[in-house]
Amino acid sequence: MRKALILSGIVFIIFSAFAFMRSTPAETGVDNTLHYFKSHIPTLIASAKELRNAIESISVNDTVSIQNARNQLGLCRDAYKKIEFFTEYFFGNQVVKINIPPVFEVEEPTLEVGWPVGFQVIEALLFDEHIQDHKKEMLDNTDVIILTAEGLKGLLYETPVTDEGILESLRLDLIRISTLNLTGYDAPLLKSGIRESATALLSFKKNIQPYLQVNKALSDSISFYIERSLYLLNAGDSFDAFDRMYFMTEAMLPLQKKTALLIKVLRKEAHEATVLNHEAEHLFDKRLLNINAFDTTNAIDIRQPLMALGKRLFFETKLSGNNKRSCASCHLPEKYFTDGLKQSIAFDEQNVVRRNAPSILYTAYQYNHFWDGRAPSLVHQVFDVTASASEMNADAEQIVQKLVADRKYRKRFAKAFPGREAHESITFQHIAEAITAYEKSLPVMTSDFDKYMNGDKTALSAGQIAGFNLFMGKAQCGTCHFAPLFNGLLPPLYDISEVESLGITTNADFDKPAADTDSGRYHIIPSPFYIGAFKTPTVRNTEKTAPYMHNGSLQTLTEVMEFYNKGGGNGMGLNHPNQTLSDKPLDLTKEEIADLVSFIESLTDKPLWLKQ
Repeated sequence: MRKALILSGIVFIIFSAFAFMRSTPAETGVDNTLHYFKSHIPTLIASAKELRNAIESISVNDTVSIQNARNQLGLCRDAYKKIEFFTEYFFGNQVVKINIPPVFEVEEPTLEVGWPVGFQVIEALLFDEHIQDHKKEMLDNTDVIILTAEGLKGLLYETPVTDEGILESLRLDLIRISTLNLTGYDAPLLKSGIRESATALLSFKKNIQPYLQVNKALSDSISFYIERSLYLLNAGDSFDAFDRMYFMTEAMLPLQKKTALLIKVLRKEAHEATVLNHEAEHLFDKRLLNINAFDTTNAIDIRQPLMALGKRLFFETKLSGNNKRSCASCHLPEKYFTDGLKQSIAFDEQNVVRRNAPSILYTAYQYNHFWDGRAPSLVHQVFDVTASASEMNADAEQIVQKLVADRKYRKRFAKAFPGREAHESITFQHIAEAITAYEKSLPVMTSDFDKYMNGDKTALSAGQIAGFNLFMGKAQCGTCHFAPLFNGLLPPLYDISEVESLGITTNADFDKPAADTDSGRYHIIPSPFYIGAFKTPTVRNTEKTAPYMHNGSLQTLTEVMEFYNKGGGNGMGLNHPNQTLSDKPLDLTKEEIADLVSFIESLTDKPLWLKQ
């Protein structure tokens, strides 16, 4: 009996050990990263407390105390940037709000208002002309940072940390550096983005080391590009003067490419960031974003028969109530799928629709559609347009009847939807899915800029390169129009499509501006923070898609640049209380505006869809 108990105990111990080994496999870099993370938490806490003391010491008209508080904010931000790759990946919404933009956010569909809190709120208040009035608010925000930092270590107890997760978090941080830090997205007034990029990259260097030791073949090249990146970031150039193009093409993009290869070779790929395609080499690889991740309600595959049917339907006038209009009536392929009008001609051919017709290029890389974002998918958008009395004015069932009465269409539907050739099995849903497939098939990222970013150093002019540096730096365009698509997709996860309120005018006379009265997204989501808010469109192909803004009020890209240069509506003296665009002038010269326009022109795709 005793021997049996001993034997069973041995078996239990062996089984338990085996089970333990299966549940906790050997990890390469977890211990290193956990030690690094834990060791930097006290630094963040101490820095935040110093920030609190500096804010407490601010005295009105004492510029030294104000500057000291600003400097301490920069040091505290640096302390956070050392661990940002880890906190934002593993802790998500639990800590991410300490470094969000200083604007109110509306949680949909509950309409709960998220109050801005954290570093960026403090920054905005530290640069406000009435800084003394905001001391309590700044102290309250600092207390939130301190409390959050003090709770970080406790979050580890319920958070599984793996090599796969660490490597994905580091890869995402390279995107964060390239798209947010370098543009000054989260420190637009401190203009500390170059220094913070160096801080984040040094963190990357320390946490990638265990994986480099495992794979010596890639160690040298990754180390080389890390050091080159750090050298450029630490060279002493100011935020405005930093050569982002050289940094990206000669250091950061090669580093992203080698890091992606390392993760693939190690077979340590995580798939938490579902929008990102792990086969992509770097930020400007056209494969970076998974197109089906944006249409979660209708993940339509781009099958050739389905796309071909969708293309024919896109030009089909039977989709309208009068058999005269098609999708292409307002989205002309030769005009880059716009119509060149301030507002499109309405169904009755006497009036106009409410807003400008945006291009459908890149529309598949969005979470919401129409200027006000009211459609959650491209399929929903097709339903909305065809039913609209001012656009297609058609009944879905009647459209189906007209199409299935056509023998050729019946055959096309049979190819596109095998097993649905019977008359009664075709629905308008199938029509919408086919059009969606066509829109998703349109070729993108074929511009001269894309050629340059993928190795063709003859593709851009000096002015266009200067324009890119302005776009991503001094002009602050890249803080709303995020790379690589230069639209409102927020990096590094690209899981949110941002809307902005710019204080749009109805004219281009900026000395006598007239405020636009379109309520924007407020008409869909009745929150006061959405008044005048619209989706942030891509600036790709805008050379070909004038006029601009939702109301077509601006005729040239130069006018668009001047609008932003003046600080939007509020910068011109209008009263738009919820404007998210800074009202501070950018102080761009005419030459700089010309370079910006030249860069935007380099984003024009080759019209390959005309040959499809």
